[in-house]
Amino acid sequence: MYSFDLHSIDARNPSDFICRGAYTNFDYLVATNSGARPLSETPTWMQIIILIKISAVFQNEQSTRVLSLKADGSNSPTTDHAWIETRAGPHVSLFSSNAGRVGDDRKSRSSFFDSPNVCLSVYCSSGLCVIVEILESRPVEPDLRNAAIVSTNLAILPVDLSSGAKKHVRDEIVDSLFFWPGMEILESKDSYWLHRQQLKVIALLRGGTQNNVRPIRGVSIVSSQHHVRTADYILMGEHKFSTIQVPWSVWGAWRSGAYRHVMLNDLPPEQLSLACPDTQFTCRNADCIKASWVCDGDNDCGDMSDEVNCPMRNCSDGEMSCANGHCVPLEWRCDGHDDCNDGSDELCGNKECRADQLRCPVGLCLPMALRCDDKFDCSDGSDEINCGGCQKGEFRCNSGLCINAGWHCDGDFDCDDRSDELNCTLHSCRRDEFRCSTGVCIPQALHCNGNQDCSDNSDEEGCRPKRCRQDHFSCDFGRCLSLHKVCNGRTDCKDGADEVNCNFPGSCDDNNGWCHHNCRDTSIGARCWCKPGYILHQDKKSCQDVDECVYQGMCSQICRNTEGSYKCACVPGYKLKSDGRGCKAEGGEAYLIFANRVDIVTVTTDKEDFTSILQGLQDAIALDFHHRKGYVFWSDVTLDVIKRAHLNGTHVMDIVSEGLDNPGGLAVDWVHDKLFWTDSGTARIEVSNLDGSYRKVILWQNMEKPRAIAAFPEKGLIFWTDWGITPKIERASMDGSLRLILANTSLFWPNGLTLDYAAERIYWADAKHHVIESSSLEGLQRRTVISQGLPHPFALTIFEDELYWTDWETKSINKANKFSGNSVETIHSRLFFPMDIHTMHPQRQPPATSKCGSNNGECSHLCLPHESGYTCACPTGLILGQDRKTCAEVLDKFILFSTQSNIRRVSLDVLEVIDVVIPLSGIESAVGVEFDSATDTIFWSDIGSDNIGRASWDGENETILVGSSLDSPAGIALDWAGRNLYWTDSGNDRIEVTTLDTNLRTVIIWKGLDHPRDIVVHPMRGYMFWTDLGKSAAIERAGMDGSQRKVIVGHNTTWPNGLAIDHLDDRLYWVDAGTHALESCSLEGKDRKVIVAAGLQHPFGATVFGSLVYWTDWDTGSIHYADKVTGLGQGHLDLNFGHILDLKIFHRHRAKVSTPCNKKNGGCSHICLLAPPPKRYTCACPTGMVMKPDGVTCRTEMHSFLIFTRGKDIRKISLEVEYYMDVVVPVGKVGNAIAIDVDVIEGKMYWTDTVLDRISRAALDGSNVEIVVEHGVHTADGLAVDSVGRKIYWTDDGHNRLQVSNLDGTMRAVLIYEYLDKPRAIALHYDRGYMFWTDWGKHARIERADMDGKNRVVVVSGDIVWPNGLTIDLQMDRIIWADARTERIECADLSGKFRRGLVSRVQHPYGLTVAGSSIFWTDWRQRSIYQANKNMASNVTKLRSNLKGVMDIHAVHIDGVETHVNRCGQNNGGCSHLCLPNPMGISCACPTGLLMKANGKTCNDEPSKYLLFAARGSIRRISLDTPDHTDAYLPIPGLHNVIALDFDYRDNMVYYTDVDLDVVRRAYLNGSMWTEDIILKELATTDGLAVDWIARNLYWTDAGRDVIEVSRLDGSSRKKIIEQHLSEPRAIALYPKKGLMFWTDWGTNPRIERAYMDGTTRKVIINRALGYPNGLTIDYATAPRLYWGDAKLDKIETSDLAGRDRHTLIQRTPHPFGLTVFEDRIYWTDWQTERLETARKLDGLGRMTIQSRLEGLMAVHMVTPQRQTGSNNCSSNNGGCSHLCLARPDGYVCACPDKQDSRPCQTIPSHYAKDHPNIINIDINSGFGCSEEDKELGVCDDGNARYNTQEMPEEEEVNSGLYIAVATIMGVLLVILIIAFFIWKRHRRRHYNVEEFSTLTYANPTYQKASTETINSDNRISKGHFRYHASDERLTSGGTGSDDSSQHEAVLLVQPSPQSGADRPRSLPRLMWTPDSEEAEWGGTAGVYRPVMT
Repeated sequence: MYSFDLHSIDARNPSDFICRGAYTNFDYLVATNSGARPLSETPTWMQIIILIKISAVFQNEQSTRVLSLKADGSNSPTTDHAWIETRAGPHVSLFSSNAGRVGDDRKSRSSFFDSPNVCLSVYCSSGLCVIVEILESRPVEPDLRNAAIVSTNLAILPVDLSSGAKKHVRDEIVDSLFFWPGMEILESKDSYWLHRQQLKVIALLRGGTQNNVRPIRGVSIVSSQHHVRTADYILMGEHKFSTIQVPWSVWGAWRSGAYRHVMLNDLPPEQLSLACPDTQFTCRNADCIKASWVCDGDNDCGDMSDEVNCPMRNCSDGEMSCANGHCVPLEWRCDGHDDCNDGSDELCGNKECRADQLRCPVGLCLPMALRCDDKFDCSDGSDEINCGGCQKGEFRCNSGLCINAGWHCDGDFDCDDRSDELNCTLHSCRRDEFRCSTGVCIPQALHCNGNQDCSDNSDEEGCRPKRCRQDHFSCDFGRCLSLHKVCNGRTDCKDGADEVNCNFPGSCDDNNGWCHHNCRDTSIGARCWCKPGYILHQDKKSCQDVDECVYQGMCSQICRNTEGSYKCACVPGYKLKSDGRGCKAEGGEAYLIFANRVDIVTVTTDKEDFTSILQGLQDAIALDFHHRKGYVFWSDVTLDVIKRAHLNGTHVMDIVSEGLDNPGGLAVDWVHDKLFWTDSGTARIEVSNLDGSYRKVILWQNMEKPRAIAAFPEKGLIFWTDWGITPKIERASMDGSLRLILANTSLFWPNGLTLDYAAERIYWADAKHHVIESSSLEGLQRRTVISQGLPHPFALTIFEDELYWTDWETKSINKANKFSGNSVETIHSRLFFPMDIHTMHPQRQPPATSKCGSNNGECSHLCLPHESGYTCACPTGLILGQDRKTCAEVLDKFILFSTQSNIRRVSLDVLEVIDVVIPLSGIESAVGVEFDSATDTIFWSDIGSDNIGRASWDGENETILVGSSLDSPAGIALDWAGRNLYWTDSGNDRIEVTTLDTNLRTVIIWKGLDHPRDIVVHPMRGYMFWTDLGKSAAIERAGMDGSQRKVIVGHNTTWPNGLAIDHLDDRLYWVDAGTHALESCSLEGKDRKVIVAAGLQHPFGATVFGSLVYWTDWDTGSIHYADKVTGLGQGHLDLNFGHILDLKIFHRHRAKVSTPCNKKNGGCSHICLLAPPPKRYTCACPTGMVMKPDGVTCRTEMHSFLIFTRGKDIRKISLEVEYYMDVVVPVGKVGNAIAIDVDVIEGKMYWTDTVLDRISRAALDGSNVEIVVEHGVHTADGLAVDSVGRKIYWTDDGHNRLQVSNLDGTMRAVLIYEYLDKPRAIALHYDRGYMFWTDWGKHARIERADMDGKNRVVVVSGDIVWPNGLTIDLQMDRIIWADARTERIECADLSGKFRRGLVSRVQHPYGLTVAGSSIFWTDWRQRSIYQANKNMASNVTKLRSNLKGVMDIHAVHIDGVETHVNRCGQNNGGCSHLCLPNPMGISCACPTGLLMKANGKTCNDEPSKYLLFAARGSIRRISLDTPDHTDAYLPIPGLHNVIALDFDYRDNMVYYTDVDLDVVRRAYLNGSMWTEDIILKELATTDGLAVDWIARNLYWTDAGRDVIEVSRLDGSSRKKIIEQHLSEPRAIALYPKKGLMFWTDWGTNPRIERAYMDGTTRKVIINRALGYPNGLTIDYATAPRLYWGDAKLDKIETSDLAGRDRHTLIQRTPHPFGLTVFEDRIYWTDWQTERLETARKLDGLGRMTIQSRLEGLMAVHMVTPQRQTGSNNCSSNNGGCSHLCLARPDGYVCACPDKQDSRPCQTIPSHYAKDHPNIINIDINSGFGCSEEDKELGVCDDGNARYNTQEMPEEEEVNSGLYIAVATIMGVLLVILIIAFFIWKRHRRRHYNVEEFSTLTYANPTYQKASTETINSDNRISKGHFRYHASDERLTSGGTGSDDSSQHEAVLLVQPSPQSGADRPRSLPRLMWTPDSEEAEWGGTAGVYRPVMT
């Protein structure tokens, strides 16, 4: 039977109703709340609850059954009423299974009864729970005492129980009626017997959550014929309400949900009184909502009444305020979406977009690349308007959308702007067609076929269904009538069919009316009725079992029919729910994973967890996952790749990147580890392993546009949708066999597809029909699940009984019941662009047995399952061996062809004609192809990237063979005998060749060519042939060395494209795109024949193989073939790839040729080329090189040439040969080469790189590359080499400096740094001692100075804007410059006089040089190099073009260098460092930062004072001795991420921490190439470091381990001095003379603390108004002060050493990090502004920038002996300590390391141990007392024991034992007092006013990250929370604190518990700050902070 869950719910409060999943199929549920008293004693307001009718209703008072529930929830039928005492209280369950529960704060809008599977329960009161199965239907008379009033959806019944209970209710009148949500009132005449009796309506309930259930006061029912009067009041609980009469006509509005408007409009508001609970808000429409939902920005009432008269909400800093009061994130402003819902976030004005951006009308700026990409990126689709060019077979909408051309004028609106139906003429339908309401014609056979074939379903309107359900009667041409209305004496069918053949026996007394089950007497005779689970047979007497399992939704997964009932079951992995029908998946929580175009997101089905696991994607569409392996796969249709990553977003990789053209569907076979995908562009379905290997096309025939795909590994099946011209849904085995169409009618855009593996059903979504449908795996039992509310469904997934889908139009994820389509709910909305979706749960990929077993089925490559087993398969093109398991390793022959975007092959080894993309990277526009079967290599030319590449036939070993100095390389040909590759260059009009083995390249023919196209070679004959497409189109022949050139076809040809040689017959074939013919001739041009004379539309490539000639056609996108002699037997391979270009047949039968070049390269030093007989071969030199007179040997280097930079490379052009051909100098990695010059003495070139920011040099052949200047270079645009003086000069645009150094980069000095504004080119005149440079800043000019930087003068300043190039004509003593803005090249003498123009109208000249009588310049815009006469500027000639990014240029003459005398001589002019020329001779100069001594010759070795600072990967210094303040790098190797540093002036050492390596190191301050690791182990984040220069100790903080440690300067004697109650200690500063140390801590409670240098006497001196206290330094002046920087509060502050006299010194410092003080100034680094600044230390005035553009600035120190002075008792002999001497204000202590070394450690100084051998513990002062100043500052600790320098009296020694005993007793008493005090303190409650920083939004960085990373957000725990540190077992408060200005307070922490972590209690007392004293401090070395209970 059935069981029900009873709960104690207050029946007086309808909002407490709750349903717990009870289920019944009883007809009606009737319950009473009359309690345990007899029903005759019930009050007049006895409640009757009537629920929705489920099935037929019968009347037979004798057979009425009463079901009583026991206390345990079980049940038993009885014929008499039974009183059962239960513990449950009153209970009513009126909610559907999808309703929320009581107390649920979620805002649900679902109706209570959204599906026919209504949740029914019982009403209980005082132990009485009654369920009555009513078997009575027809009203005998309008007397409600014994009648049942029935309608289609409503029954009003008396409590009419059988036998024992009958007497209690026979005379009772029904007093109350209860309505519930979802009740439908359909009829108003015969269905309602409401007159003549008085009824009271005690509550009207509307759909919503249970929180909305409430009574509406005093509403009565009024009939159109009779008025039902009501009592004066209605008693509901303890309330009395007045009465309002409502017209009967209003009831229809109540049913539709519009009643709230009717009520408000038709009734006076003062008469309509709503009774919502006090905790709820009453809406204007009579809804009740939670009070907390009022004024929250959401329309919870539905009529916005909860958002009326609301105050404007205060938005946070990261939000904008909408006009309607809402708050939205700032980044949503002006993003093209109305996020405010009032448009106010898109009122952006005229937002300017960049030149490379597209502006949407709503103001959004998008990358221009998104224009016309067939995807709507602007919200209005304007980015796709006027794009033109839809594909063939498509129609372009006015909005730019492309749709199927067949949908134009088809009667359906397919365009988003409906333009496809404009100006259309409706065609008349044929006789055998049916016209839909939209005008479209469909076959007549589709009319009334039960399927929706018209988009508006008009073909099914008015149709009689094929059959009604088993329990229904068919009538009225399509109407299905419930069986209980058949033969009921009332005509329900219009034709009266329901009352025909109703001859019943007269009475049930006659053999039970001959009924099989039940009989009931009616006015027309005895009627038979069946028990539940049976239906009446056609004989109207017998009953037959109903097979409930034929109805969808009876069971979630497995349904088993039983006699009179059914049973549900679940597949493994699921459990049956308590309702006996549903199945619950085992295995944890389910996630939805979906593609959102730009990211991949997971979201829980309850919407609580939304996580983006992959961001920054281009266009992610299809998606699937592998749960067991933890992979996610997705396709990107913009990049046309399939990618894979781990589910956590790591290890992203491309697994299929070639040959894809819109991969729209993915499916993972998680059992056999295979990946399937659809490609609508190539019309294929393919499979591969999970890593993309062994790729195979399994389905390609009769495929149009496959979209979604799903796999069923257990059955070896795949399913897919195809939305081509004939839309369909198909399935096949995973090996491509047994293909079956499941559905091909009523489909347009079958998008989404998913499988219900448990129920073995398939679901799909049709975006055109806006439906979701389902069928069995065989395509049977097709039905519509959802047909409304689906604007544009895209993808589907399923989990348990829920169906989930994404919708393009609503940008949302939704769900509904998979059977009924009801309970629709939005999971997530306002998504970017939701695409494919899957449910991620183990049961969505249930385990199954692999059909391939554990050994891959013994297949060598692919094992593909099918329904009954598996098939071994090979990657596409490879042939399967005879054993049917092993595949061939290589291809024997295949067609190799190019399609612009890729290179493809079609295997000729197999029967299938399937092309495969060869996986090659970076192809832009491939043209020519070639092959070398000897090495299994293919070659191709690319006119897009202008290179020639080669790779193995399978795409492996890809390299660029020729990658420079090409301009449209078209044809390529292989000399397989001589191992050379030839090609034509139509842009440069050249034919070149390169050796395959040595990559030596040379020009063969460069004259008389006009767009050469294709080329072929004949190694046996020594000839090459090529076509020329110029004005005089021709086919020419020459020797393979360029000799014997001859035109062989020069007439009757217009566009000779492809060229081929038949080496067997010695004939030449070509195709002509102008004559549309295929022709042939002999090798001499004779015997010309037309092979194919017509039918060639645009032939391009040609080749000959065997007896066939093949050619490609550009227009048809196909490969054709014919007999090579006759032209007969034509055929074609229709590949549909658009433009197909060149082709070759790869084979292994090329003739073997023996040539002279095969033997020792023919004796040639470089290149050996074949030639026609009799010569047979020729030696040639590489490009630009000259052959020596012997004819076989080439010179090794150019002697006269141009050298220039081109961004990514450096090139040379020889001036010694007839042609101008640039050659790349192989110097390795180049970022952006700009300036270049050559040292002609050593033959080395020097260049600047503005991306790598360095100056490099190399030999002229590219070898021996060296970095000359690596640091401190920022955009060096100009460079000049002083070959005589052995110097390099350069300009620095970034730092505005002009610098000089030796050729090796040493002795670097700044010559000019003032009044520079964008210096660029620089040129030297050594003989005159001058240097010239251009400056194109605000005041553009050309300046001159002596080469030592003195005597600076402006020589050209007028009519000059962008002076780029600059050179000196030494022969004429003049300067020549180029101006890119005035577009002129001009000249003047060395003083700027006699200025005149040389060349005008040059577009953008950049580099400039002089050679002989010519000037050469580069044009940045024209990408060219030009030459002209330097005097007359005549004969302007373009030497080279297509040189993108061409920059500087210099002319070099190695042999013609004039001899100059170095003025500095052999002794460097007597200078200690730099010797620089000037017009008068020479001058000595010092490197940056060093001062010259009085002798004018010698420089100081080091600066006297300088700033030493860390900048992540470098340590630098800035001298304050010189005014230029240039930073100099210390050449310390191995720097990665330097944070903290300090120095030791005595030993000339710098100490630093590297947090990447987690080490502390030291090096010399001069940067010599030596480092030493000081601390190597047990470091985490050492952010602070300080040197104790007196005691020779090193201190550091470790924020990762929360400790402060000390060691000797060499790293020995390491000891933790503070390790408790630290939370991210940062900076540390020492005052060795005073024995004090200070540190900052910016953890949970930021503070600055002070302690003695041994770690004792710890005090918090600053703890209020701190954010991120970073830098810390001490001013050791007469009045010492402490300075610190706060990176959160953006300021620098100061106080005395006790934390008093605090004030702000510097404001507006975005992120100060390091600080130092010297003399009267403070210096600091700013991490954000990248500046090193200074100001006066007393008032903060005089602020100035020392240096800027210093990336990654960290710690800074002033290095000068004055910063490390003073002494203490540790100065001499380490204070007599064996290991550590730690200073204190009152003396010092000797300490031992944490890990003992080989030396014995003594804590007593050695000299005291000698003098007092019997003394174990002696206090020492050593004469170092506590000064009055120290006492005033509170730095003395008089209470602590000291070392005493005075000798101990003898009697004290005698009584020492007594003293020890007394001290012990006092210590015990002291401990007892402390414990008592602690207990007392626990009962005190103190509150601390916390100074909040809630308005501060600055984020603190993680300094361990790379400098290019953004600053991390502030992750500090918020106020009121706690954080547990497992590392030191402590709990810290999460808030920040402040105190009163009169008190200094410290944070109190919990003392670590002695318990282990496992025993630690979960709940700990809340901690607070308490002002115990003026300064909360540590009580000596054993002191601890005290916890306070609150």
